[in-house]
Amino acid sequence: MKAVFYRQHGSAEVLEVGELAIPEPGPEQVLVRVAAAGVNPIDRRLRSGELQEYISRTFPVVPGWDFAGEIVALGTDVNSGWQAGDLVMGLAFTWSIQHGTYAEYVPVDAASIAKVPEGFDLFQAAALPLVSLTAWQSIHEYGGLAQGQSALIQAGAGGVGSVAIPMAKHLGARVYATCSTASMGYVSERGADVVIDYTQQDYAQVLCDLEPEGLDVILETLLGDGVPETAIGLAKDGGTVIFMNNEPPALSEIEARGIRTQFLHHRPDGAMLAELADLYGRGILPAPPVEVLPLAAAVEAHQRSEHGHTRGKIVLAIGD
Repeated sequence: MKAVFYRQHGSAEVLEVGELAIPEPGPEQVLVRVAAAGVNPIDRRLRSGELQEYISRTFPVVPGWDFAGEIVALGTDVNSGWQAGDLVMGLAFTWSIQHGTYAEYVPVDAASIAKVPEGFDLFQAAALPLVSLTAWQSIHEYGGLAQGQSALIQAGAGGVGSVAIPMAKHLGARVYATCSTASMGYVSERGADVVIDYTQQDYAQVLCDLEPEGLDVILETLLGDGVPETAIGLAKDGGTVIFMNNEPPALSEIEARGIRTQFLHHRPDGAMLAELADLYGRGILPAPPVEVLPLAAAVEAHQRSEHGHTRGKIVLAIGD
């Protein structure tokens, strides 16, 4: 099969396009012929050698967790109603990576897939799983965001931010979001009530002025010195801060102020993904915008992800 893979950690240039053997599905897996693979920041972080303490690698590694495509084979113990020919999407996450989604075929747990949303093509569907599960598990499942509460979504123009903002609005929250000057209109269109241009304003000061008692839920997607501490300072007493890229800081005020914190790593969940697919299919949640690139452009896709100024999602078209 045609695939993008890397034989060692390094910059985007270590990515190769070549031929690999088609993997066999395990007993509880299905084999999917991939039509499209979503590109996420975690792909290039793993490629560069990060997070080895959490996720092991078997080289050559095919990157990618997001996908949409067609089931072509079922493992011996799959009895959940799936059959060859079904069009599905999912999150092919494992704690030991080798067979990712930048390839013509991927094995994935049957419990991690869902049908493609009504009215969606496979490129749109491939953009949904990781960011949707991450955002929903963060602000709804862990954060418990509810009607009338306040939420901060950092990096509102990114993949997670693009879906977290409308999710927070769907849950009835007052939504604050940060972004660059060029993305302010886009983030506002996603549903943010207040958009803060972090290049022109001190976002922490703006939020302190607007929410002097603090925010109920903060989805902290930024990575950098001082970012975790700032997030804690912006939380309401008894509030919740979910970190995407940092462990919670070691601050005594977290316990003293009753703040809940979590370094949240998304988990595959086909049932949850099916519920979200229904919301997307009915137009209750707007899907993120998608830019489709050919599989051979994986290096470019990773480089653009590293620059951190994409809107919505980049998706790789697998095959001709």
